[in-house]
Amino acid sequence: MKKTLLALAIASISASAFAVDTSSQNSRNEDMFAFDPMHKDQFSVSGSVGVGGYYDTGSKAFYDDWATGLTLAVNYRNNRIVGYFETDLMMNYTTDSETKPIANGSGPATDVDKAWLGFDTGFGIASFGWENDTALDAIDGAGDNTYEFGASAGDASDAFNVVKFQGATSGFAYGVSYFETGDDHVKADKGVNGYVGIEQEIFNVYAGYETRDSDYDVYTVTGNVKLGELKLGANFWIEETDTKLLDKTNTGYYVSAGYAVSEDLTLAAGYAGNTEEIGKTDTDYSYVNVAAMYTLAKNMDMGIDVRQDLDAGGADEETYVFAAGYYYF
Repeated sequence: MKKTLLALAIASISASAFAVDTSSQNSRNEDMFAFDPMHKDQFSVSGSVGVGGYYDTGSKAFYDDWATGLTLAVNYRNNRIVGYFETDLMMNYTTDSETKPIANGSGPATDVDKAWLGFDTGFGIASFGWENDTALDAIDGAGDNTYEFGASAGDASDAFNVVKFQGATSGFAYGVSYFETGDDHVKADKGVNGYVGIEQEIFNVYAGYETRDSDYDVYTVTGNVKLGELKLGANFWIEETDTKLLDKTNTGYYVSAGYAVSEDLTLAAGYAGNTEEIGKTDTDYSYVNVAAMYTLAKNMDMGIDVRQDLDAGGADEETYVFAAGYYYF
C-alpha cells in the first residue's frame, strides 16, 4: 500500500525538523565535521494515528493492509550528522475468512519501516540504512495526484542495507542508491537505482533507472505541472525481466489530474494503462480511479479513492475502494 498522504506528511515533518535544527546547529558551530555532545534538543518525534482500509468486489472483504494503527518517527541531527527511525504498529485486519495469517500478515503487527544514519554534505545527504527507501522511490510516482490507486514503476521501495546519496541544488535533483531486497545478505537480490531531475516552481520532471542482479531493469520518466488550482501529472515506465525461465516486458503509463476546489477539498482522477509481454503473448490492462481528499484541520485529513478496472487482461473487472483518515503529531 502506498499511504500517499501519510508518507508525505511524515516526510514533510522530518524535513522541517532537519531544516530548523540545521540552522541552529550551524549558527553555533561552523565546523561541518564537529560533533556536539548528545542532547535531547537534537531529537524530534513525529508520527500519525490512522484508521482506514480497503474493499473490493472480488473478495467482497474489508481489509486493512497496514492502514490502521500508529506510526512513530524519530529524527536526529547533530551538526551535519543526521538520522531517522520509523516504526509501524498496525491492526492489519481482514474480514476474509480464507486469508492465511502467516502468508498475508493478517492480525496486529509491528514493523521497522526505516532506520538510517547519514551525513549532510550541503548538496545532499549520504546515508547508510539497515532499512530505508531507495533513491528511485522518491520520484517514481511524481505524476500521481490521487489518494491511493495511482500506478508507477515497480521499483524496489523499502529495502535493506541501503547506501544512498540524495539531494537537490539550484533546481536540479539527484539521487543514487545501492540496496538489497531482503534482510538476508546471501539470499537477497542486489541492485542499484537512481534519478536526475529538474525542479521548478511550476513543474518537475525526472528520469530514473534501476537494475538488479536478477536480470531485472526499470526505466521511468515522471513529472507534474501546476496550472493555478489544477495539477497535472504523468508516470511512464518500462520493466524488463530477462531470465532463463522468464522473458517479460511491462510497458505502462499513468496520467492524473487534481483540482483544489477549496483550501480544504481536492478532487482528483487518474487513468492507467499497461501492456505485459511474456514471450510472444501480449496482455493489456487498464483502469480509472477517482479520489477526494479533505483537510479537517492543520494536522488532520481524510480521503477516499475508488478504482474501476476497464481491462483486467481476461480476468473479471473489479472495483476497489480505499478510505482513510489520519491525525498527525
